[in-house]
Amino acid sequence: MTKSRLFLVVASLVIVAFFVCGQQALAAENQHHWQIKVVPRVHSGDDIRSNSVPAALYAGEMAFVATAYPTVNSDGSDLWPCFGNTSTPNTDCPTIGNPSITFPTGGVVLGAPSYTWSLDACNATSTSTPVCGQTNSWYEDDTNDSTDDLTYEIEVTQGSKIIADSGLVDFGPNVYGGLSPAANVIIYGDQNFGTMGETGKNNGNCDADYNYPTTSDPAGELFVIAANKTCVAPVAGVATLSATTSVATPKYKLNPKTGTYTVTYTVKYKVTQKWNINLQ
Repeated sequence: MTKSRLFLVVASLVIVAFFVCGQQALAAENQHHWQIKVVPRVHSGDDIRSNSVPAALYAGEMAFVATAYPTVNSDGSDLWPCFGNTSTPNTDCPTIGNPSITFPTGGVVLGAPSYTWSLDACNATSTSTPVCGQTNSWYEDDTNDSTDDLTYEIEVTQGSKIIADSGLVDFGPNVYGGLSPAANVIIYGDQNFGTMGETGKNNGNCDADYNYPTTSDPAGELFVIAANKTCVAPVAGVATLSATTSVATPKYKLNPKTGTYTVTYTVKYKVTQKWNINLQ
């Protein structure tokens, strides 16, 4: 079942774009909500261009951070992350600091990262379990590939046991490849762990298919391919988060009986980021 939310934010050019799909509630059944936002990329001193590095996806920072849940913005979007002067006026984070000033271009407010988290708070025993934390993973896109699909999957394990898996999220064509300067991307999402009281494959925080099989070639909308894994309840101890971002060529196959398409991929660029948290 699909309860978690993933978001994609790209820091590069002065463009703002939004894509919203699904409902705001974390516990919404079989719904996804993604937001894509482009904000200015600013460096101290001279602007940095990465066109001399090999074509690839490069890992940045990653963390499991606090959320402001259930506090949200007036439009229902998450209070954090909150980005600097991305619109005029900036309605997301208009001011920051002490003394309060206009939020500078290129800034971002994130929840505080932690290593140790409450097992009781993060163990989702029902679909109404409150949000535990938020995954943040940053990468730099130097692929110069804006035609193949951008895909993402995050899995959380304790030993051989799986306590969360997003399935393969296909965002469609990688519009962030080929930007100059290269795009800094953060993918983030509210996350719980465990079964939410459900059994079998794609239960709880092991997300089910969403908009898949697709109804067209290409899909024309975001979709998720379930990992067909079974989530178990978390236990005290270390949990490993593994986020894999890829730029891949999709190949669609029509099922003439249903009129829908399944998809396979040839991966061209990939970066995997791993980090640990502790549940106690």
